[in-house]
Amino acid sequence: MSSDKFASKFLAAREARQDLLSRALGAGRPAILFVSLNLPGPDKSPPGATGLFRRGCAQIAEAFHGSLLLATDRDALGYFALRALDLDPWAVKRLCIAIEQSQPAGRLLDLDVYSPVAGQIGRSSLGLPARRCLLCDQPAVDCMRTRRHAVGEVIAQAHELLAPFRT
Repeated sequence: MSSDKFASKFLAAREARQDLLSRALGAGRPAILFVSLNLPGPDKSPPGATGLFRRGCAQIAEAFHGSLLLATDRDALGYFALRALDLDPWAVKRLCIAIEQSQPAGRLLDLDVYSPVAGQIGRSSLGLPARRCLLCDQPAVDCMRTRRHAVGEVIAQAHELLAPFRT
């Protein structure tokens, strides 16, 4: 598939996800949790992705008893789930970071927390550093922006992290 087709499918999926998130934020719950996988490269469902996603969703369900599952699906960007919570969004973000850091592959979980009032609750709003790169100790966003590493190396590292979740 050409890169234009990938880009078009990714953009359509991103827009559909944003619409879903916007509707969820309009429902008036204090926190909305968007669960997805942060996988480099065009293949957003490599071997092990299903297992990691299920594990992450199970950890979230256990950590947030009483949360309401609004949606779960798979699109061109991979698996995702959306949950509504009646909890403080900053407390939710702290617990999500703990889940992301609970195992090496947790680095590939993307647990985004939103508030209808404050918008997206990021690590910086908690005084925490940005996510680290999969290959070095620098902020991941800086490595992506400067293309510090070959894409193939980053993909290979992600696949290595997924290895325990392959069935």
